[in-house]
Amino acid sequence: MPDYAPNVTARYKVKYQAVGRTHTVQCRLQRGSIAGDIISNGAAFIQSVFSASTGLLTDDFGFISAEYALEDSDLFFPAAVPGVVVGLIDVALFSKQDSITHYTFSGRGSGGSKVNMKLYGLASSPDDLPDNLWSDFVVNASESPTVEGMITALNSAPAGIVAIDNTRPTWHARATVKVNDDWLRKVRQGL
Repeated sequence: MPDYAPNVTARYKVKYQAVGRTHTVQCRLQRGSIAGDIISNGAAFIQSVFSASTGLLTDDFGFISAEYALEDSDLFFPAAVPGVVVGLIDVALFSKQDSITHYTFSGRGSGGSKVNMKLYGLASSPDDLPDNLWSDFVVNASESPTVEGMITALNSAPAGIVAIDNTRPTWHARATVKVNDDWLRKVRQGL
């Protein structure tokens, strides 16, 4: 598998708030994409994934800003944010652990390169007893209609959404749930 520069494709990046913290999510768009297509397709993709997550999404969720970069460039320019998405889970129900836990969706481009997307602000309770669907830190599409909807949104991406190898990705029918180590360190420091 060849190595690719991080800027080999166009990118659309969104900052968002979830459970009182700011996070960033990015998608890649095919080489040769023009700015208008990068923004419209990137925003539609990110919005569709978060729209599918509302059954697990915190009610303080909101997009803050967006930016895009053309292929082979490290310069990001301001862009329109995706449309509004309203989460249905009361933020008061999220513990500190929940606030720093992400769902990772992964897959592969048709050329073989790996893709993944880490999303914060989604409810999870891997430490609950008795065991529940999060207990093994993997949520299969068959276990959660919301995760299944998110995977459908990922696999139904608008034209031009690609993996780093500039090929269309196929996403696995599962998400992994994990506490982010960097955020955990900050929580322990009182941040």
